[in-house]
Amino acid sequence: MRVLLFLILLAFSACSSARAISVSASQIHTRAGEIRRLAGDLTPENVASVAPQIDAEAAAIQDSVGVIHREVTGVKDATPWWATLLQVGLWAVIVVAVMVLLWQTGIGQAMRAAVGLIPRRTKAEAQMAAAVLDPTQKESVREWVAARRASDPLFSAAFAAEQESHHAPSR
Repeated sequence: MRVLLFLILLAFSACSSARAISVSASQIHTRAGEIRRLAGDLTPENVASVAPQIDAEAAAIQDSVGVIHREVTGVKDATPWWATLLQVGLWAVIVVAVMVLLWQTGIGQAMRAAVGLIPRRTKAEAQMAAAVLDPTQKESVREWVAARRASDPLFSAAFAAEQESHHAPSR
């Protein structure tokens, strides 16, 4: 009996882990049924002859459980394609949300400045402002305002509105 079990296990050892687990589970089911049958047939007179059979069946069950324990490590969980896609999509949404939050709170611009990612237009404005403040340079505040208005349409519109409000006659 044990030789037959050994040959069966040997034959299925080259199979996939899932198949080996399935075969072992089937053997456990069959052996447990045999133990129940033997236990039902047990009488005080035949205990000595049935007990070794029950022990052999229990040992076979333990062997099959050992196969399951060994083969379960070779089983890989399968995730459906839509769950993987959903997970990637959620991570993308989280990353975008964090970026928007950082940018809207001003932390994103502070991080850009700390790393040195300052736009060219801002660098040019800073150079013009530094030149205006430097007494050795010929640039004046009028030139800085002209350069600022040329580089930023919103600043230009706000500046024009402010000039109109200062030059408008008072009532």
